[in-house]
Amino acid sequence: MSFTFQGTKNGLQKDLNLSYAVVYYSSNTYKVNINYTINDKSKMGTLWILNNGTILAGELNGKNYTGSTASTFVLNAFVDLDNIYLLALQASTITAYFHSVGTSTTTIGTNSFTVTDYYANTTPETIQGCSDSSAIIDSYNVYLGTPNGSTLELVTSASFNVTLTTLSGSNVLDYQYQITGLTVA
Repeated sequence: MSFTFQGTKNGLQKDLNLSYAVVYYSSNTYKVNINYTINDKSKMGTLWILNNGTILAGELNGKNYTGSTASTFVLNAFVDLDNIYLLALQASTITAYFHSVGTSTTTIGTNSFTVTDYYANTTPETIQGCSDSSAIIDSYNVYLGTPNGSTLELVTSASFNVTLTTLSGSNVLDYQYQITGLTVA
């Protein structure tokens, strides 16, 4: 799968291009080739990941890493995607704040499939959380769908501007995300 991500977090630009492919799978381990660029800094190599998501080791740009050091590289690539998925998947479950405007067809590579289009009910929208946390949504468009031959629902594209406030402070997330390629295996 490959995707692009562009946006800002607290005013700092983040641009990510990432592609990965599972090249081997055993009963408990995945071997994954990864190639990513974050803000013009490229990494490519191979990761060995347990079924539970634990990263055992990695070889990135010719250097070998184990345990937490290998995990740091991967987390840097995926931390913003975690924010995208957390916010995007809420759209299909919190109808007090988000609604579907229908479905459309998207084509990624050779795979055409139906996606459900979600928008915020109003903007700005404030969602109050627990422990004095909140999210103020200024814009929100998310497209969720399951590619043909797969059972995994994906965020195929997302665009939103959200201010998240927690006890540790505020983050302003202004994200544009798009899956640009995928192969269902």
